[in-house]
Amino acid sequence: MASLPVTHIFFDLGNVLVELKSGAKLQALAMRSGHALEAFCERIWSHERAHHYERGQYSCKEYFTHLARELNLSHAVQDLREAFCDIFRPLPLRVAVAQALAKQYPLALISNTCAAHIEHLEAHYDFFPLFRPHIYSHEVGFRKPHPRIYEIALEQAGAKHEQSLFIDDLAENLTTPSKMGWHTLHLPPGTELEPALRQFGIEIS
Repeated sequence: MASLPVTHIFFDLGNVLVELKSGAKLQALAMRSGHALEAFCERIWSHERAHHYERGQYSCKEYFTHLARELNLSHAVQDLREAFCDIFRPLPLRVAVAQALAKQYPLALISNTCAAHIEHLEAHYDFFPLFRPHIYSHEVGFRKPHPRIYEIALEQAGAKHEQSLFIDDLAENLTTPSKMGWHTLHLPPGTELEPALRQFGIEIS
């Protein structure tokens, strides 16, 4: 049986529409804390508390207060929050493809993220109006690859799984929607988006 054509396209954020890379503020704060950059980043993002924060189980104030205390940076909570958000760099070619797609398809976002990152991103990047709805883990209480985050995305977008495409840089976030009947596209860093879309019959006019 032939697959149905794509009618809705859902994007991840990090490493799909914006690059993730340690910034100068993060590097400087790691030095101030006495940690090597890699170890500093590991303590920030690999701790289970970071996953709880991305599920909305901590407020920003609670999260950064706890984190600053653990990193011996209680005197620099605001600096820590700024460094925490200094990890995004533009991917203009990817955004240009999304802008072209938005003229032909409804677009939406599905992202494991937190309130601090979204506040920062929406203040610095102008592409967010291209996407509706925005499904953020900290708002819906589920992180990818939990099935419920994809179900919520379909419900809010008014889309059908068999006609929806989800694009993510992490293969593990595509397994669940693929099992649910979605079209999926693994887009590692450095991959060109426009040619990759052609396998789904998507041509940008």
